[in-house]
Amino acid sequence: MLLFEVCYGIGCFSFLVLIGLMLRTRPAEIGFRIIVVYVLTALWAFAAAIQYWESPGVAHVLDSIHGAAWIEFLALILASASSAKGNAENLFYRFAIPVLCVAAVANDLRFVTNSVGPTDLTATQVFLRIAMSVSGLLLVENLFRNTLPARRWQVIPLCIACGALFAYDLFVFVDATVIRVIDPVFLAGRGIVLALIVPPLVVGMARNDSWNIDIHVSRRIVFHTATLTVGGIFLLVAAGVASLIGQIPGDWGPILRLTFFVGSILALVAILSVTSLRSRLRRFLSENFFSARYDYRTEWMRSVSTLSGSADSDPLPRRAIRAVADVVDSPGGTLWLKDTNGDYRIVASQSMTFGNSISEPPNSAFISAFDEGRTVQTFKSSEYPGVTPLWAQQNADVWIAVPLSFSDHLSGFIVLAKPRAPLALNWESFDLLLAVANQAASWLSEERSARTLVESAALIEYGKRFSFVAHDVKNVSSQLEIMIANMRDFADRPDFRADMVRTMEASIKRLNSLLARLRPDSAVKSQKRLLDVGSVIHSVVNDWANSPVPVRADADAEVICDAISEQDLRSALTHLVTNAVEASRGGKEVFVSLQKDDRQAIIDIRDSGTGMDASFIQNELFAPLHSTKASGHGVGAFQARELIWAAGGGLEVSSAVGRGSLFRIILPAARSNETAHPTATALT
Repeated sequence: MLLFEVCYGIGCFSFLVLIGLMLRTRPAEIGFRIIVVYVLTALWAFAAAIQYWESPGVAHVLDSIHGAAWIEFLALILASASSAKGNAENLFYRFAIPVLCVAAVANDLRFVTNSVGPTDLTATQVFLRIAMSVSGLLLVENLFRNTLPARRWQVIPLCIACGALFAYDLFVFVDATVIRVIDPVFLAGRGIVLALIVPPLVVGMARNDSWNIDIHVSRRIVFHTATLTVGGIFLLVAAGVASLIGQIPGDWGPILRLTFFVGSILALVAILSVTSLRSRLRRFLSENFFSARYDYRTEWMRSVSTLSGSADSDPLPRRAIRAVADVVDSPGGTLWLKDTNGDYRIVASQSMTFGNSISEPPNSAFISAFDEGRTVQTFKSSEYPGVTPLWAQQNADVWIAVPLSFSDHLSGFIVLAKPRAPLALNWESFDLLLAVANQAASWLSEERSARTLVESAALIEYGKRFSFVAHDVKNVSSQLEIMIANMRDFADRPDFRADMVRTMEASIKRLNSLLARLRPDSAVKSQKRLLDVGSVIHSVVNDWANSPVPVRADADAEVICDAISEQDLRSALTHLVTNAVEASRGGKEVFVSLQKDDRQAIIDIRDSGTGMDASFIQNELFAPLHSTKASGHGVGAFQARELIWAAGGGLEVSSAVGRGSLFRIILPAARSNETAHPTATALT
């Protein structure tokens, strides 16, 4: 009783899963009829599983009905796919088989209330089941034979499934006729057969688009199912042999049986772990059970995942090799890219080595054979010959060369090693290789462009820093010139000499600091710390102690700032004070003041010079490399604004022609969680 429940329960569940897959779409015509067949088969399997509690006669009737449904479906497929439609065949399909099916169902209905068990069948019922099995096998054979050769791949899975179903029924009932009793184990095995024919039915439906059934068959599931099936058969055979060995008399029998069975398991694991064997099995399934050699969605997602580096941290060139190599199950290869001289050189390799100095000129016959990235070259192949350069002849592992084309230019190529299992290349292989290679070429080109941008940005930043340093050196030079000019008049005064020594020491310290800013790590080493803004202002003003234009400071307010370094604040103040001094006339002074307002440090640099109009402030004042002075560099105001902005502050300008100018620096007086938006505003 439990045997029937388990076996037919498995068969019923398998067909319910199959029906669930089909109901995701809306099949029509042939697709709808096959759903009806599957539903009747599932109902029969369910009735057979519970027939010990319910009437077995119902299960017998459903058995005949489901068999008749399969026969009618095969006859329909044969009528639509047959290339030979003779009168005898038409008579058999249209009249003889339907009459046989009706007779089998009607005969079972006569005994629907008299059956007491699954094996309680009359001789007539057994004979009609044999006749239906034979008819089904004849239909399967005619369907395969009369289908056009070009379309047989569509019906092969269906023929395998239906042939197994009818062949097993024929075996069960012929055996019952011979021994005059139905074996309950064989009868229960019909449920297991139902489960086994589901995979080929799925493949058959996926191959026939005209059935209007959209079922995606996962190649991975098919591969693992086939692997488990082969492994299960192997273990069953091993268990049978182990049982025979266990019959050896004495104590050695059980030991040898256990040793053989455990050794068989280890051998199975070792065999299934061999990569080449798994590749052969996967390739066999793809070429014989699917309409296309590759699952393009899976291949594309795999190549994108490999190129993006989501699974490992290898550099992109190695990932590009692996992405292309996985298409044809190659263990690796080498990546060749064009260098600055135009030659192609190896930049990455995986499981393949060449000499370090090997290169391929761009005008060689090998490069020309790529046909600007449209042709995959095969080495040592008579079917798809390619140009074999000397370096390829010296390496026995080379197999094919795949071009890397980007923006209609050959940027490089990938040479692949021989696959783990022999592979016959066809147009599908070449098309998929070119598609994945073009994707890899775009990734490599984008990475190279990104690297160039980073290097250019680094050079631009260095050039910007160099221009700032050069302008600061100019300011130091101006201060030294003023000191030298005053030496002629005040060199005999002790206080001037002391002030000169301090100025020179400060200038040397300043120059060393500026040179340090040119080092690449200067931004890292320039650490901000608590800064007394007033002391920095007084230090800058003292540098102009001997200037013809007096510079005074009112910076007694105690303001501590941690948003800018002392060096950057001193540079910004020096630039603005220098511009104010140069714009002022003799006898006019420059005034620098400091005040604190609402957690901000406000520094004003005011002069009484020539002034500026609004248009000049808006369009020219902060334009880099633009100066109205003959000896100017056009960097001072721009650098001052950049330094203030970098500290999260702002620089405001108020000026009028003939009335002087006011530059106002605004800095956060304490560290803030919010950075002010940098602005340079013309105040009127």
